[in-house]
Amino acid sequence: MSLELEIYAPVNVPINWQSEQIAESEQRYLLLKKYFSKIEGLEIEPNDWPMGYGSLEHDNLSELYQPAAIFKITDLTQEPDISHASLYVYDSCLAVLNLGLSVDADLNNIDDLAISQRVDQLSIEYLAPMLKLIYVLKTEAPMIQPSAYRFFNSDQEELTCAKPLWVARMLKKNQNLTPAHYLNWLKNVDTESESLHLGSGNSLLLQEEHYSDVHRIMVMSQFHAALMGRIEDLLKDNLKKLNSHYYNKTPVKSLSSNVTNQQYRNDHIEYINIQVSAAEAGVQGKRRELFQQFSQAWGFDEQRERVTKLTGLTQSRLDRLAQEKLRQQNKVIQTLLTFLGTLGLLSLVIDLISIGNTTPHADSMGVLDFIQLLSAEHILNITFMFVILLTLYFYKNHE
Repeated sequence: MSLELEIYAPVNVPINWQSEQIAESEQRYLLLKKYFSKIEGLEIEPNDWPMGYGSLEHDNLSELYQPAAIFKITDLTQEPDISHASLYVYDSCLAVLNLGLSVDADLNNIDDLAISQRVDQLSIEYLAPMLKLIYVLKTEAPMIQPSAYRFFNSDQEELTCAKPLWVARMLKKNQNLTPAHYLNWLKNVDTESESLHLGSGNSLLLQEEHYSDVHRIMVMSQFHAALMGRIEDLLKDNLKKLNSHYYNKTPVKSLSSNVTNQQYRNDHIEYINIQVSAAEAGVQGKRRELFQQFSQAWGFDEQRERVTKLTGLTQSRLDRLAQEKLRQQNKVIQTLLTFLGTLGLLSLVIDLISIGNTTPHADSMGVLDFIQLLSAEHILNITFMFVILLTLYFYKNHE
């Protein structure tokens, strides 16, 4: 028995734009076509989903949530178990790989792990060489060279290895079988609708006529979950580095650069949140219910809340580090001023010595007599030591 699976797997790619400067999705497609169309075995097609407000087939999605283009990997479809292969390229170094995968098994012995490993192997074999070529190709604004990425990491291995972040599987229900027949494979159903039983990794399309709607929302939701997941991991990694600096008692290198980058990230995360809201409002027809289904099942609101809290926490940590650095600078400055101020005492002692040596005062006892009892060298040494001790005391106790 053969099962026909729809595979959805988010993948990191070295493709990114200055998002806020993109006027329309067509601009991104033309840029991809211009720079990457000469790569052998890669066909670049425009996204054919209707956008805007025209009918219920349209979705008025923000640019961030529209696929910039669809990469067709021609050699991949030569594999005997692959019926179709498309890479939906988005912004923010992410794409969603969609495969039609045939598996020789029945529902009672289907091996999800083996399917994931097969998808990993195919992606690494066919997609990674293309991503390596894309990484080194020179592009111009509003595209961004990978070496100039400021939001995500620019690590070449991470962006070109082509290993999926995860693998989601979807089956189309056989008209002769009931949904209950698939429950053992689904493992758990997070939410249900008349179109889709949505699980954590496995899902069941209930009605073939809803495939287009489910497919579009599946791709969009995979991108959204991957984007928010990468942002969350990035912020956690930043906090880990900051904690490491704190416990090792080592200053953060290039603190001003870290603060600037984090503020840039904060702005971009806020921009992404605005785009998410716009996308939610722009989904139409059956897809609106489906997107709400994905949002509920995969905890989009909770994930966004975690990202917001991590963003605030990271910024607060950097602010405290910046304040600590400023406090240290103030400490040095104030200590230097204290040292310069106490030098006035040394100048006063020298003046007194000079006066004591030139002024007669036999009829009185005072400071000048004390000065005459000691040598000028001893008095200067004592005064100088006092200046140093006072300066050290101020430095140690300055807050």
